[in-house]
Amino acid sequence: MENIYSEEQKAVTSVRASQKTIDFLLSYSKSIHVVDCKKHAFEVTLN
Repeated sequence: MENIYSEEQKAVTSVRASQKTIDFLLSYSKSIHVVDCKKHAFEVTLN
C-alpha cells in the first residue's frame, strides 16, 4: 500500500460543460422526486 501512495499522481484535467448541458442537468434534477412507501423509496421523474 505504501507503493501506491508514494508514487506521484498524474495531473487531472478539468472538463468544461456547455451551458446547454448544465441547464439540462439542473432541470432534470429539479424534476426528480423521491416517494417513500413503507420500506421502499421510489424515484419519480416528472415530465
